[in-house]
Amino acid sequence: MNTPCLNPGLKIALTLLLMAPGLSSDLSADEIQIFDYEVVEKRAINRENFTQGLLIWNDALWVSSGLYGESFIARSDWPSMTNRSRKNLPNEWFAEGLAELGGQLYLLTWRSQKMLVIDPQDLSIISTIPLPGEGWGVTSDGQQLYVSNGTAQLSVWQDGKQVQTIKVTLNGKPVSRLNELEWINGEIWANVWLTDQIVRIDPTSGQISSIIDVSHLLPAGERQPGTDVLNGIAFDPRNKGIWLSGKRWPYLYRIKPVERSGKKP
Repeated sequence: MNTPCLNPGLKIALTLLLMAPGLSSDLSADEIQIFDYEVVEKRAINRENFTQGLLIWNDALWVSSGLYGESFIARSDWPSMTNRSRKNLPNEWFAEGLAELGGQLYLLTWRSQKMLVIDPQDLSIISTIPLPGEGWGVTSDGQQLYVSNGTAQLSVWQDGKQVQTIKVTLNGKPVSRLNELEWINGEIWANVWLTDQIVRIDPTSGQISSIIDVSHLLPAGERQPGTDVLNGIAFDPRNKGIWLSGKRWPYLYRIKPVERSGKKP
């Protein structure tokens, strides 16, 4: 499927205003690179997923689904989407972001101040790690974990301990509501909660290098009562595919970022 989904009339000021509080709407066009997107492929996914974490690893698609009393982690063979297994979590935990490091899965909980270490073979909980504050999104560069908590700070974790924090900024201003995270080609990609924007973050400086505007990725005709916001970024290392989804969305979408063309406002 090669349908271009460009929004050339969308102003940069509007894109920035839709993002986190504290961002300026008067940034010049030269200060930030804006991408639209092209849908390359889509795959059906379980619509009941209140997607919080999305991960492609070890020939499997892993999904963590949230809400109290309904949270679970699920595995499907990738890319066939068959042979699914699922593990429900205790009712007191609200599942959030999901990542892999060292052959183990790491699952955040929202307000329980716990990061769960999970065995990928049977989805059992091996141990828990104390998590200060809320847990939102998590990703790994293969050496350490990066965790978001809803603020403009990302925390870096090694061997179960927080070792560093990174302040995420756009033109010097902090950007909060960073949610699902994914490590892609040396960058941290984060969707900004309640928006259709994904920001690309330099993990060393914390600076946002560009914004991907994925407005209208899920067509209005596919929305049902309960369909929620964009959330879920997964990178397929075998073919470099970038897959997006959302909370109670019926599809995964493989996208290709397309630099916004035409005269920039």
